[in-house]
Amino acid sequence: MKSTIKEREFLSQATRAFHQETGLEMHLTGQSEVMPYSDGFILDLGDTGIQYSVELKRWAQQANIGTIVAQLRRMPPPALLVADYVNPNMADRLREAGAQFIDAAGNAYLNEKTFFVFVKGNRKTPVHASPRKTSRAFNSSGLKLIFSFLTDPHLVGETYRTMAEASGVSLGAIGWVLNDLKDKGYIREHGKKGARSFENPMGLLDRWAESYPEKLLPELDMGLFQATSAMPWKNIRPELLGGCWGGEVAVSRLGNYLSPAQGTIYLPREKLKNLVMEYRLRKSPDNSPNTSETLQINEKFWLDDSLNVNQTTGIAPDILVYADLLMTGDPRNLEAAERLHGQIKNRIQEY
Repeated sequence: MKSTIKEREFLSQATRAFHQETGLEMHLTGQSEVMPYSDGFILDLGDTGIQYSVELKRWAQQANIGTIVAQLRRMPPPALLVADYVNPNMADRLREAGAQFIDAAGNAYLNEKTFFVFVKGNRKTPVHASPRKTSRAFNSSGLKLIFSFLTDPHLVGETYRTMAEASGVSLGAIGWVLNDLKDKGYIREHGKKGARSFENPMGLLDRWAESYPEKLLPELDMGLFQATSAMPWKNIRPELLGGCWGGEVAVSRLGNYLSPAQGTIYLPREKLKNLVMEYRLRKSPDNSPNTSETLQINEKFWLDDSLNVNQTTGIAPDILVYADLLMTGDPRNLEAAERLHGQIKNRIQEY
C-alpha cells in the first residue's frame, strides 16, 4: 500500500496539532502492507511503547460514525482515527463507542491504561489535503451497481448489458463506474480478454456502507410512519407487496443477533399506498420521537430478487441490512453488524 505526499502532510498536520494541544509526541514509524481495513500507517505515541494503526478520514463530518467505528474495530489494536475535524457532538459519540481519535484542530480522545486524553471544542482549521472529488463509483448510480456486485460477485465478470439489467443502472454509466473502481483498486482486469474480478471486496463493502446513507438513501426515503400497535413487524408482511424488512428486524430474523426496537421496510414506490391502507399506517409528524410503532419506509431500489442472498423471504440482502445497522451508530446494532460482516465475508470468499 503506497501512501501519497498529501496523506503524509495530512497526518503530520494532525500530529502537530495533537502535540500543541497536549504536549505529547506522535511519530510515524512505518507503513504496513497487511492492514486491509486501514490506511497502513503506524504511529508511535512518544516513548510509551504504544503503536497505533491509523485510519485517515478526510471530510469526517460527512462520514457515517457507525461505519468508522466498525472499521476501527477490525484494525489491529489499538486503532486510531486521524480526521480533518471532529466536532463536539461527533467527539462525544466516538468516545461513547470507545473509538480513539485525533484531528487537525487538536481535538483528541485517547484512552489507554497509563493515560487519558479528551479534548473537544477546538475550531476547525484548514487542512492541507486533496480537495474532495466527485466519484462516479460512489454516486447513486454507482452505488446501485456496486450493490449488485457485492450481492452477486459473479456479476463483476459479466457483460455490461447483463450488469445493466441486474442493477437498473444505465448501460452508458457502467463503463464509467468500472473504470473508477479499477482506478481505486477494487476491481482488476487480467488476461488478454480483460476478464474482471474483485481485488478488495471487503474494502469496497466498507466504502459502500459509508457512502450509502449520504449518496443513495436520501432519494429512497418515502417517510416515517406510525403503526397502530407496538412491534408492527410481528404483523406486517411487506413481502406480499414485493417488499422486505431491513435493519434491526431483518438481522433479528437472520439469526439471534438482537431484539428489534425499530422497523425499516424497503418497498416498491408504487406499493406504498397499498401498504399504508392495508395496515392503517399514518405519517409521523415532523420531529416526533421514534418509538417501537415507528416505521421507516424506503424505496426498494434493486430489480432482481435473485440478489436476495439471505434466502429468507421478506428480508433485504445482507449488505443492505449491514449498512442499515451501521448508520444508527447504536452499540448493540454495531455489535450485530460486526457479526453479520463475518457472514458476508464468508459468502463473498466462496465465489
